[in-house]
Amino acid sequence: MSKNEIRLRRQKLTGRGIERFRNYGAVLERHEQEKRIRKIVRVFTFFLIILIVITLLVIISRVEKRLTPADPAPKQSYSASYPRPPLL
Repeated sequence: MSKNEIRLRRQKLTGRGIERFRNYGAVLERHEQEKRIRKIVRVFTFFLIILIVITLLVIISRVEKRLTPADPAPKQSYSASYPRPPLL
């Protein structure tokens, strides 16, 4: 294993540090590929986070609908201040 490969494994690639290697083309290509992979992972992670949040909101709204009764029937009770209608 050459010194260049050891250095590549030990350190992350940066745009400025690439120029000092002998196989500049291969290292530059690898750097671009790593940038692309990082961007794809970041987009996928954001998509996953948004999907989880939306799913939680839907679940919470459905649970709330189940827990709240739908228009309870009004109670028909006579108060002490109103007299009862006479029996016929």
